[in-house]
Amino acid sequence: MADAILLTPREILTGFSSVNNQNVLINDDEYLRLDPAMRLFYEKVRENLGVACIAGHLRGCGYSVQALNLHGRNPSDEVITDLIRRERPKFVGISIMYDLHIIDAVRLLRCVRKADPNVFVAIGGAFCTYNGKLIAERIPEADCVAFGEGELTVEGLMECLGAGRDWRTVPGLWFWQDGRVRSSGSPRLPDLAKVPWPGRDLLLHHRKNGIPTPVASTYTSRGCHAKCTFCYVPRAPGVQAGNAWRVRSPIDVVDEIEYLQREFGTRFLWFNDDNFGGAFQDGYNHAVGFAEEILRRNLKISFHSEFRVDTGLIDREALHTLRRAGMASALLGMETGSPAMAKRFRKGTLVEYNFDAARMFKKERIELEPGWIMIEPETTIDDLWENLEFIVAADIAVSENPFSFVSRAIALRGTEMYDKIADPSPPELPDVEGPARDVLLEARREYRIPDQRVEDVWAAWSKVSGEVADRKEELPFVAQLVVDATRKRRAEGGQGLRVLITRLRGWVEGLSDLLVTFLNVGLLLADENPPGLADRLETELRALVDAYDRKVLGQPYPEFVEETKRLCGEQAMAK
Repeated sequence: MADAILLTPREILTGFSSVNNQNVLINDDEYLRLDPAMRLFYEKVRENLGVACIAGHLRGCGYSVQALNLHGRNPSDEVITDLIRRERPKFVGISIMYDLHIIDAVRLLRCVRKADPNVFVAIGGAFCTYNGKLIAERIPEADCVAFGEGELTVEGLMECLGAGRDWRTVPGLWFWQDGRVRSSGSPRLPDLAKVPWPGRDLLLHHRKNGIPTPVASTYTSRGCHAKCTFCYVPRAPGVQAGNAWRVRSPIDVVDEIEYLQREFGTRFLWFNDDNFGGAFQDGYNHAVGFAEEILRRNLKISFHSEFRVDTGLIDREALHTLRRAGMASALLGMETGSPAMAKRFRKGTLVEYNFDAARMFKKERIELEPGWIMIEPETTIDDLWENLEFIVAADIAVSENPFSFVSRAIALRGTEMYDKIADPSPPELPDVEGPARDVLLEARREYRIPDQRVEDVWAAWSKVSGEVADRKEELPFVAQLVVDATRKRRAEGGQGLRVLITRLRGWVEGLSDLLVTFLNVGLLLADENPPGLADRLETELRALVDAYDRKVLGQPYPEFVEETKRLCGEQAMAK
């Protein structure tokens, strides 16, 4: 029997853009049926590191824990209720990492209650940190909602439940008492020099079921010193002056990497730090110290991290050392090429810093994934022109998905941006009902931009760019279809279809140039501001994309795909 069961819900699309941009769209059984070449597109699915950290911490305290990550799994209600009845845990934790989890979280909660009405159930996770009171109000079936870093909070709950003490004294909780929702105060933060390594339940499950485990997640630090208006990390509960950014020992992190390589064959790591590079010299010492430890042990690893342009890592020597240690890519918080937007974001950096960072990344041959916000509540056409000019001058559109630059800030509860939107528009949630809908309606604020031209440009940009992005996501399946057909033809002594692969490769390689033209067309028409701007721009952008398809593929993309399927002798592609 388990003392605690920790559940990560399935992702269920809610009808509007999510704060998560790496949705899990394939389950374990489908993965195992894929051609090995296609599995590469699914190797970088991230673990729920929050649950993994709590599982590792509880085990270090002597508790038995089951952590079940439903990413890639589709258990029925009966499977969940049977699990609770069989294990009879004292505690069940349900993690809502982001908005896509909330619908299934409600289902899991009700399954747990059906299995055992008396078991203690807590909801937690990153999404709860800034929506905790709201979730407690709207989902009273849970005993409490935990907010902030959860290790010490859950440990405190387990101690109280085991000893029969009042659990409401544990810091970091929202709960119902005397007819209203109350809080026990900010959570205590763990000492990162003492925390156990994250539990690896998901990797163990994959290994047991024949799914390769070349990718894992971990962290070297928590928090961020900055005050960006679109980010809720600056308001992290429990953070006080002097501990906004806290670090693990580089030796401990590298010890964990050696363990992951030995036990799971890890070749690629996601570092989930809010700001891997910290601030200035401290950040330099921490990250470069980690890289030097990797090099000292001669470990062969690739990794991805996220940091700001004012970190000490925007330095030729630091980036060179990190690349040698295995940093293959990084998300860099540029956000904008407009000085006015940077000021409104309270970035505390200059556009010139962004330009220098892009130049250094290119020189070190590190893949740059710009954190970018094209549209925010006060964006002007002049801001958009400056964004476009920066994208071109810094040559940053050459990325894995160039059309990700067509983005709009999401005003999340807990951010300064959310607080400043005085007249929010109601979000559209056509397929969400019940308490999940009640929470999502208040967890973010939709807004209209004062300059109608910007709204019109966004309407056309987002609609057409979304279709281009969908095609790029579909493209690996088209390519695999061609590869399979070519192998079959050549085995039978026939001609392959290499020309189709060449055209597909050309289509992907030209997307960065298409993006620049795409943005330019929109802004030129916005300057002209004709009647029906949004509809006219949508028409012109579709014509632009159609012309691009015809030039590169010889025909419109949908027709190319249908022709490819015909040539490959297939009636439909596997999804």
